[in-house]
This record gives sequence, structure tokens and C-alpha cells, in this order.
Amino acid sequence: MNSIDDLVISLTPEMADNLKRAIELGKFPDGRIVSGHQRELMLEATIIYDSLKLPEQERTGFIHRKKTASGILDSSPDVIPFKDMNHD
Repeated sequence: MNSIDDLVISLTPEMADNLKRAIELGKFPDGRIVSGHQRELMLEATIIYDSLKLPEQERTGFIHRKKTASGILDSSPDVIPFKDMNHD
């Protein structure tokens, strides 16, 4: 294997899920702690894996954006505004 892309292509869905779980929990299945550098590499591998193997809506970090009638993505976020504590 010559690149991270080659490595990612060789991952099975189970292996990719294990990477995601280790990122979420901060430790490997055997209990070893995931270092910051390892987490960065696993995140990169997960994002590449998802972009190569999964439909867009199933990818890590996907945010559904509504399209307007013209087909342009709606730029307004679907976020509930919070009250400004200073102006109540």
C-alpha cells in the first residue's frame, strides 16, 4: 500500500465501524487509549472511507441542507435561535 487512499480502500465496513467507535470512545476495543495523533489519522481515514464507499447522506459529518425551488442550497441554518440573556 502506497497511500492512505490504498489503505482506506482495503477497509471492510466492520473495520471502518471499529475506527468510528474508537474515535467516539477515545480508546481501542482492548482498552488502550487513542492518542491525539491517532485520532486525527482515524478521522481522516473515516472521512475518506465514507466519501469513497457511502452515499452522501450517510457520510460522517453530513448535514442535510434543504434546496430552494430554484435548486440552490438554502443558506439559512436549521438552528433554533436562543434568547440573548442580556436583552430579556
